[in-house]
Amino acid sequence: MKPSTISRLIGLGLLVALSASAAHKKFIELGWDIPDTAFLRQFADEMEREGPFDGVIFQVTAKTDNGRTISTQSGWDPMPWKKEWFHTAVADLRAARFTNYTDNFLRFNATPKRIDWADDSGWRALAEKIGICAWLVREGGAKGLALDFEPYGENQWRFDPAAGRTFAETAALARQRGAQFTRSLAAEMPHAVVLALFLNSVVWRAGQADEPETILATASYGLLPAFFNGMLDAAPPAMVLVDGCENGYYFDSVEAYQRAALQMRSWTGPCIQLVAPENRAKYRQQVQAGFGFYLDMFVNEPGHRYYRPPLDGSRLKRLVRNLGAARDAADEYVWIYGEQSRWWSGLAKDKPWRAEALAKTVGKGRAWEEALPGITRAIAWTRDPETASRIELAKYQAQKTVTNLAINGAVSYGPDPGGTLPQGWGAWQDEQTPTGTFAWDDQVGKGSARARKAMRGCFLQSIPVAPGQIYVVKAKCRTQGNFLPNLMVRWQTSERQWTHETDDRTFPFQPDQGAWHASAGTVTVPPDTGRLVVLLNVHSQRTDDDVCWFDELEIYRLPDLPF
Repeated sequence: MKPSTISRLIGLGLLVALSASAAHKKFIELGWDIPDTAFLRQFADEMEREGPFDGVIFQVTAKTDNGRTISTQSGWDPMPWKKEWFHTAVADLRAARFTNYTDNFLRFNATPKRIDWADDSGWRALAEKIGICAWLVREGGAKGLALDFEPYGENQWRFDPAAGRTFAETAALARQRGAQFTRSLAAEMPHAVVLALFLNSVVWRAGQADEPETILATASYGLLPAFFNGMLDAAPPAMVLVDGCENGYYFDSVEAYQRAALQMRSWTGPCIQLVAPENRAKYRQQVQAGFGFYLDMFVNEPGHRYYRPPLDGSRLKRLVRNLGAARDAADEYVWIYGEQSRWWSGLAKDKPWRAEALAKTVGKGRAWEEALPGITRAIAWTRDPETASRIELAKYQAQKTVTNLAINGAVSYGPDPGGTLPQGWGAWQDEQTPTGTFAWDDQVGKGSARARKAMRGCFLQSIPVAPGQIYVVKAKCRTQGNFLPNLMVRWQTSERQWTHETDDRTFPFQPDQGAWHASAGTVTVPPDTGRLVVLLNVHSQRTDDDVCWFDELEIYRLPDLPF
């Protein structure tokens, strides 16, 4: 290895470790099997076992004083609500014992009525409703609101010249109403995450025009950008607004998702061109790019309007490729939508009528796992490979079907005669600062690999691998002094030439037990690669008192994934 290369990489690895690992992107479920709060209360544990998600979009139903059932999926009308109608829903949310579903959202639809933009009482009632929803979310411990602006009834967003106002006059009113709507929401939950299934991404083409109004005036969602401008006017600094880009349903390449993210995110992109100049800085600070993902694409039959064919003989492989592209392009949220099948087995127990309705679809209301075998594992791996691999490794270890491929991983075998390193281990340090010592230490644990006063260096091991294989790499360390170690995985060809530097992975050490820290990571072997190299790095050990001990190196190959 070239000293300059490894010095740069160890420094880079330290920088990555210090910058803190970003939380994984969040997958949120939405579908025709949408639960209500009573369902969440009864089946929270079951839902987390069955759905590989970070949260769920739910509806709220309640009874009015005269016994009529109302729902947040059909509350866009001028009829006022009372907060006391929703006390049971708050109790349900408080009693729902979610552990893994950290980001749950209440769905509120722009359905069923159109409220005239000049109707003060109607908009006051609607603003009060969204305030009640925000109160409910806050009191129930949910993350925020999922706003679906699609008009399943009358269209709120299409400009109507018959109303007697110009488009500019109507847009000014829409902006006023957006601010009114958001002020009510923010009064109850200023830190809410507002996951809109779409915002300006639905009319991004208008943002490419020199005069967007000429396109918006005839578009189905022509007034939504004005309403969204009002939302930005009133959004407090702690509020996050997500453009969920429902157009993501139709994307079928990494490039398509990246292009759409750029359109939403870029300072000069078409989406920000639809934002008032005075709100563009706020847009950049508080608006995230998200994506919708349509599962039915992967179960519908050939010839269907919404159909995705197999990739390399597997529709599951295409799903994973596209969902991974959505994950990588999103800032934080991908909402995963399905109509014809269900995630929750409790649906048949709690809502048999809804299960019967799903049974009439092409998916026939089957569990998604039955409709597309392997989908649960595929989504879990795409969502969070580290967690998925940890769960699977524990299972395989219990079954004793995996073997630690590290040589002398317990570091219990000392050096060969005339040597200093643990058997099977190598070491390197920068030739420009060769001040460190790397050796076996029989006084720590049952033996350990010790690095002392190394400005730049590492212990190394490598094993033969093949492209596409998945490995879990683990190690422990104990430190004395002022520096930070890390675990790094690099790649070589079969001829031991370094390759695929952009696929290097660095994993920090985290507190484990006592003085020991642990690091673990999952890696997939890149194409044209023949060896996996583990580097246990130390950096900036300046004195003899700066010492690091490494132990319990583990390298496991997991069974190949079918996607």
